Amino acid sequence: MGKRLYEYTKIRDLKDMLNKSGEQYGDKLAYQIKIEKNKYKYFTHKEVREMINALGTSLINIGLKDKRIAVIGENRYEWEIAYLSIVCGTGMVVPLDKSLPENELRSLIERSEVEAIFYTKKYQETLENIKKEGVGKLKHLISMDLEIHENGIYSEHELIEVR
Repeated sequence: MGKRLYEYTKIRDLKDMLNKSGEQYGDKLAYQIKIEKNKYKYFTHKEVREMINALGTSLINIGLKDKRIAVIGENRYEWEIAYLSIVCGTGMVVPLDKSLPENELRSLIERSEVEAIFYTKKYQETLENIKKEGVGKLKHLISMDLEIHENGIYSEHELIEVR
């Protein structure tokens, strides 16, 4: 076998990748999120890793260790934080396609036996109805948009802040 053209970092899994990138690129920019015209929110690799760990801890604290947790919504950093917090030690992630019709979404929630779901405001009404009707094992709704918990719905942002 010939000489390697590039150096690389050996990575075992996603959690290992996050830890190594946090160590290697800690204070470098990971996300730049547009808030409004000419106004941005910035996150370093270290901050992203801390958000993932904090959210995972909060999910465990509300009883979701080793449970199935779904994620649905448009492409955004909160989706990624939720996904990674689940797969890096909390439970099993069930990524749901954002273009699913309501009846198929309902069926997948029931068949996959998810106990919680992260979602964007587009799915608010549908998911509240599904939970109210007692479909499957769904117990927890977690909004990517709410800033604080309200009406029995968790805020992803607040779960990251509360440890």
